[in-house]
Amino acid sequence: MDISPRHLRAAYRGGVLKPSDVAAHVLSRLNADDQSGVWISTAKPESVIAAARALDARIDEIDALPLYGLVFSVKDCIDVAGEQTTSACPEFAYVAKDTSPVVADAIAAGAIYVGKTNMDQFATGLVGVRSPYGIARNPHNPDYIPGGSSSGAAVSVATGTSSFAFGTDTGGSGRVPASYCGVTGFKPAPGAFSQRGMVYACRSFDTISLYTQQPDDAYDVYRVLARHDPEDCFSPIDYAGWTEQASPARPLKIATPRLDQLKFFGNAETERLFGDALHRLRRLDLPVAPVDFSPFTSINDLMFFGPFLAERDVSVGAFLDANPDAGVRIVRDLVIGSRKFTAADTYRALYEVKDVQRSLRAFWERHDALVVPTVGTILSIADVARDPLTANFNNGYYTNYANPLGLAAIAVPNAVTGAGVPYGVTFLAPAGRERLLTDLACAFTGAAAQP
Repeated sequence: MDISPRHLRAAYRGGVLKPSDVAAHVLSRLNADDQSGVWISTAKPESVIAAARALDARIDEIDALPLYGLVFSVKDCIDVAGEQTTSACPEFAYVAKDTSPVVADAIAAGAIYVGKTNMDQFATGLVGVRSPYGIARNPHNPDYIPGGSSSGAAVSVATGTSSFAFGTDTGGSGRVPASYCGVTGFKPAPGAFSQRGMVYACRSFDTISLYTQQPDDAYDVYRVLARHDPEDCFSPIDYAGWTEQASPARPLKIATPRLDQLKFFGNAETERLFGDALHRLRRLDLPVAPVDFSPFTSINDLMFFGPFLAERDVSVGAFLDANPDAGVRIVRDLVIGSRKFTAADTYRALYEVKDVQRSLRAFWERHDALVVPTVGTILSIADVARDPLTANFNNGYYTNYANPLGLAAIAVPNAVTGAGVPYGVTFLAPAGRERLLTDLACAFTGAAAQP
């Protein structure tokens, strides 16, 4: 069953399907082989069916309910009232008293919640293998990682058990799994979505993200849910993204890293596939200009080698101290290890980010968007087991800088490797250009579908 948003809304309007039909289908799929490692918990079936039947009776309100009958999953570091939030650590689990405003708004708009998805523990990782709940099975090749940390969210969309899925993104978690699973990962600029009701990785620039099959579906969901939250101190009143900015009438000006700054970590195939992506853009009459990528990557190391890592200690460090046997070892070591940084280190890092933002003002006046590979290479589960830290850091080369710099991003499929694993690209731009990025992604994926 195709449960993508636009298909479902058309089927509901035409009387071909009812929300209860879709809910029953999804519930029947949750124990299938392709759902291995995807779910940490699922909603009670009777609650899902009851919510769906209530929507059956409201078909005449479909125009007032923009997410009517769409089935969705929630990464298990985001709260849903009455459900456990584990952040992929069983000892950390608590029953949420309140629902994340973003999730609550989705339900109020007619969406149907089905469960909490697996993730790299405490959202610390870009690989999707750091969880005691298993590894979400890559739907294209189970020998390969699903990407992280929002692994289960991406797989739930790729395998047709979610119309859309909520992930989170700190350093790439809303984009990397999109590449590995062949779906769209939509990350608005930080501030578009409320941060309340989640376990933070880096509260100062975390954001909830979205997974869908198609980029326009992600944008449609985003437009419903993006709003100022007066109870969230990180929710800016003047966030530019709430004012829809369409693409300019002139051809878009796209930047890409200079050849000597592109990294594919020895993978000639992914290097060729990204080159093919640039050729597609040029065939769309979208000029692609090589630029100096170093300002972006200059702050990458702050995520896992610098003081920004200490924000994870603020979030879960006290729990790890009180529970010395809890936590995946590599995650625990990263969080506790952040204590070596000083307050002075933090201020230096903040100044560095501000300096880079200032230096890029002219760049964003000259260019509408930046296109990069989502990841440099594809990694198998065995690759990550052999060298878990290097593999994770390499996955973040094209992603870590985005949130500290306040950028929006959309990751979309590009091609499929010889191993059968998808390989994607990401378009990035400042806050307020989410519509522009979506238009660009739609144009690109349409071209990518051509032989």
